[in-house]
Amino acid sequence: MMKTPSFFLAVFCVSAIATSTRAQQPDAAAAMPTESSVAAVDCPVLLQEAEVLLERGAHASAARRWREAAPVLREAGSAFLKVAAACPSVAIQANRQGDRATAELRLAERAMSHQSECLPRLDKALDLDLRATAARNDKGDPAEVERLLGEAEGVWREAVGLCQSPHREKAEKSLAATVRLRAANAELLSAGPACDAAWKSAGALVDYARGAWKDKRWDDAAMLYDKAAMAWEGAADKCSGTRQQQAQRKAEQTHVDAHNAEHCGPLWDAATDQAQRLKTNGANLSAGERDQLSIRAEVGWRDAATACRGVPQTLARTNADALARERGAPLPAQAMAMYGSKKLPPPGPVGVGSPPTGASPAPVVATASGAAGPIATPGNALVAGTRTAAATVNTPAPPKPVPIPARPADAPVVEPRAAPVADGVVVAGDTTYRGAFAIVSETGEVSGTGLVEWANGERFTGTLVKGRRQGKGRFNWVGGQWYEGDWVDDRAVGYGVIQFPGGNRYEGAVQDEEPGGRGTLVFASGDRYTGEFSRGLFHGQGTYAWKNGNRYEGAWVLGKKHGLGRLFWASGEGWEGEFRDDLKTDVGKDIAAAAPR
Repeated sequence: MMKTPSFFLAVFCVSAIATSTRAQQPDAAAAMPTESSVAAVDCPVLLQEAEVLLERGAHASAARRWREAAPVLREAGSAFLKVAAACPSVAIQANRQGDRATAELRLAERAMSHQSECLPRLDKALDLDLRATAARNDKGDPAEVERLLGEAEGVWREAVGLCQSPHREKAEKSLAATVRLRAANAELLSAGPACDAAWKSAGALVDYARGAWKDKRWDDAAMLYDKAAMAWEGAADKCSGTRQQQAQRKAEQTHVDAHNAEHCGPLWDAATDQAQRLKTNGANLSAGERDQLSIRAEVGWRDAATACRGVPQTLARTNADALARERGAPLPAQAMAMYGSKKLPPPGPVGVGSPPTGASPAPVVATASGAAGPIATPGNALVAGTRTAAATVNTPAPPKPVPIPARPADAPVVEPRAAPVADGVVVAGDTTYRGAFAIVSETGEVSGTGLVEWANGERFTGTLVKGRRQGKGRFNWVGGQWYEGDWVDDRAVGYGVIQFPGGNRYEGAVQDEEPGGRGTLVFASGDRYTGEFSRGLFHGQGTYAWKNGNRYEGAWVLGKKHGLGRLFWASGEGWEGEFRDDLKTDVGKDIAAAAPR
């Protein structure tokens, strides 16, 4: 059959339409992709790129390159948000990583703020405090001190508002100290020039008196101390508040110094000379001559103890008792009359360390062990060597020395023992015993239970065994720190509680007066650590809980996170892996928050 031109034209048109339709199909598919195809191709790539940014930023943050880390972490957070919005299949992972990027960004921003805002103010406030302290020590103008302290207070307040923990807490503490100094300086300003002038005059007289004392010009020293005491009394009349109280205390002490310069100094020199002669020549003398020198030196120190007040009185008694123990024989009855000073000082005011009116030094006799020891007379406190004591009691006439029989070679050694005395106050050198104590050995060791107080203000309440703390007891240091717990051979060892001056409190195992073993340390800020300690530092396994809800569980090395551990944020999410030198490493993984129940 013959095909006409019309037929070919129709076939051509149908073919062209089909070709056009096939050509348009790929374009339509590209313009309208399915969600599965995007998730399969683009989402993993986008998520990986965002994670690369996060790791770059975290690495810079770990290296403390905060300015480099912040923009990278900000970009990473934005990238995770885009992935979460476009890719529902990985949205959970992207959101979790985005939260991590946000947390790292906040850390970097806080660090930058510390460097640019907090740290400069801390440095400036410390400089102002230093200048104010120097001005106060140099007795500078109180108005200038006020200006410096006022400026320092303002800068400390700015630091409190700008700094983050722990620097904020340090700034708050320094601010409180500056406020107290400013209040004390305000008293100087309110007292006026009359108080300031009287204060300076009294201080100058004390300096001159000390110079005369050092040169052993006793008459000049006594005269200058008397005038200084009058000047301090005048300052107390002209000043007010704390400064008035300080002037009154200085006046009392200066009266004691004036008395010692007039009555104690010459006797002290004489006793020192006798003791030096005994030390220098004693080895070359016969026993009788050596004992004679020892008796003269002991009489000299007992004369000084009668004449002196305060600390010199205690030292003189200690020196006299030491000579008696070394000699091992009683002081002859007529020794004080033969060699002692015929001039007694006037009775001193109550409360300045002087002996009662008419009191004489306690006689010394040999004990059953052969060592000399003090015997009490009515009204006299006994003084033994350092950290030894006997009780202040009324006793009958001193017993005669008891000869010591020869000890068989095979006989066991028995420590001399004394019956505990009734509760009372006993002074021994620089130590005061309050309670039931007794000397239990010939070397002057003390045993008993009660309160022990040292001249520097430290105190111990508990049991002593031969001069050493044993069992349960409490020791208070001067700065406010105290420990209460177990004692072994004079060492804080075992279990107890340590209260630190700043408000921190520890309870647990103790080694040599510091945390050692397992225990709990509660900080004044509200943070808490429970775990192992070594030499007072976190060491071993332990948990640190911050007040804001964050928590770390794992290994510690000398106070720093080091080893395997887990760090949880208050939100419940966390990170688990290896820590090194208090920082996270690249070895670890994220921990998702537990689902709510």
